[in-house]
Amino acid sequence: LSAAGVPVVSGMALGVDSAAHAGALSAPGATVTVLAGGADVPYPASKRRLYRELLARGAVVSEMPPGFGAFRWCFPARNRLIAGLARISVVVEAAARSGSLITADFAAELGRPVAAVPGQVTSSLAVGSNELLQAGAALVTSSADVLDLLFSHGGGTALERTPVATAEPLEPHLRALLEAVEQGGGSLARLAATPEAARVALQDLTELELRGFIRREFGGRYVRTAREGEPYATSRES
Repeated sequence: LSAAGVPVVSGMALGVDSAAHAGALSAPGATVTVLAGGADVPYPASKRRLYRELLARGAVVSEMPPGFGAFRWCFPARNRLIAGLARISVVVEAAARSGSLITADFAAELGRPVAAVPGQVTSSLAVGSNELLQAGAALVTSSADVLDLLFSHGGGTALERTPVATAEPLEPHLRALLEAVEQGGGSLARLAATPEAARVALQDLTELELRGFIRREFGGRYVRTAREGEPYATSRES
């Protein structure tokens, strides 16, 4: 892809993410990594060498302040940025609850093409990517397939969003936060008055987002997408 002049955007995680960056750098080509923590906090730490190469020859992006750690609840926000920066999202390998599926979901919301590489039906690491294909993602098996999808005029098909019912009842504190979002307090500044309250609220908002009750819009505002027991629009099961 890099040899064809296509920049690669990924998240520097172990496995496919890091391999994508390394491949782009060896082409050589342009590549961008989006970090869950601050731009000065390489994660995972084992990828410091790759991080230094990306600083020197690519780009490092983060919406978190310098020094901010890569907490679990930061990763969906990182995936949202990856989907927003890329014209097409390709899932090479994904387990049933892989973060790659969150990226694919954000890409589908943006109307961007989503593609996946088929995997063995007996592999747990291919469950998510195979489900994406069942949901309507484009099937790709080579860089040529990706280029065809990227440069085709209307040829790429974004995931068709199908309703999936929420299953687990909400805990009281999550239900209270969900009601606050519905009543118009959709920004973090409105939902939390102190830094500590903001940290807790971000964790709970991420939980609600992963379970399909809310979504985060550009600008940081949260909106409700479903009530308990109601269907909501998504391309994967939370």
